[in-house]
Amino acid sequence: MLYGRSSVTRASTRDLRIDCLRGLAMACVIVNHSKMSSLLSWFSYERFWVVTAAEVFVVLSGIVLGMVYGRRLARDGWRRVAEGLGRRAILLYGAFVGVTVSLVILSFAGVDVGPVARPQDRLASWLADPGSMDASAWRDLLLMRSGPWAFEIVALYVWLVAAAVPCLLALRKIGWQAVVAASWSLYLLYRVSPHSLTGAEFEAVFPILSWQLLFVHGIVVGYHRDRIAAWATTRSRALLIASAAASAIFLAFAFCNPWGDGPAWLHWRFVSADRFTHVYVKYFGLSELGFGRLLNLAAGLPTGYALLGWCAPLVRPFQRLFVALGQRSLGAFVLHVYAMVLLAHIPHADGLVMNTLVQLAMIAGIAALLTVRRQPRAVRVAPAAPPEALAA
Repeated sequence: MLYGRSSVTRASTRDLRIDCLRGLAMACVIVNHSKMSSLLSWFSYERFWVVTAAEVFVVLSGIVLGMVYGRRLARDGWRRVAEGLGRRAILLYGAFVGVTVSLVILSFAGVDVGPVARPQDRLASWLADPGSMDASAWRDLLLMRSGPWAFEIVALYVWLVAAAVPCLLALRKIGWQAVVAASWSLYLLYRVSPHSLTGAEFEAVFPILSWQLLFVHGIVVGYHRDRIAAWATTRSRALLIASAAASAIFLAFAFCNPWGDGPAWLHWRFVSADRFTHVYVKYFGLSELGFGRLLNLAAGLPTGYALLGWCAPLVRPFQRLFVALGQRSLGAFVLHVYAMVLLAHIPHADGLVMNTLVQLAMIAGIAALLTVRRQPRAVRVAPAAPPEALAA
């Protein structure tokens, strides 16, 4: 069975539906970052809703963090939570710097890694002439002020995970209302006066003051997951009808996108191109997270979560792939950067079918590597331990 009644595995407290949504978002990231027109690209970017995989990832990451560390905070205290989140932030920081340094080394060795750097970014000049990097360049690299564009959201996560410690403490001590109010205040401050907190290039796409709104709300939802589930159970029918209706409206709007990839039958005409552009720019901006995008996400995520339960037989054949990508998303992000470099060096026919096969191979290959990496090593069977040791 793909999902139990609560979709939480008995062996752990992971919610497989959340893992599958994260895995689906990661698959969309791989397709979109490959920048190849294919059968998959027709649907991977703002086709069903005016929402990208990035927003979905940030919200779901916050939910998982709130679920896991909320329980740990109640059980072990704030010191253990701070240690755990500190290690996670250091791991993310090390991954971002390590991947960036590895690209510089590859470039120094004569490998063309240009596809992972935007021409205007500092990384592009480092990769063009690695030997010219001076102390200021290495300082900027270590401060995450520049890095591969396909990996820059990881730099955002470093700061968000670090900020999760005071967020969780505030949830425990003063309640969710104050946390949500503070988060909205920072978001509105950015909308009134947009500015970067770090001076890093990733904030041009993922400004911290704006995108923290998604992460903080995810933490709140994860922290109070049981209470929210109990509240929603008594109103499930009305909530699902409302979210499904709103999702249908956003879907119809998204299908009117005149810039989307795909054939004419995927471009509806309920909204004219000029009208769509006006509404999109005003209410659906990505970096500043327009109000329309937030509403779309609020309606779309619960609908998608419910659909995974209703359509379990259709999803079951892809369960292992999506769960692997969702549960080991950092590894997937790392591998997909090198897959992009490899893709640039492998000649292939630029056609719809071939591009689709290449993207499927990238997705399946990354998932396979993550699955193999996770396989436990064979160990010698030890004598049976007493019940107390097993329980520990």
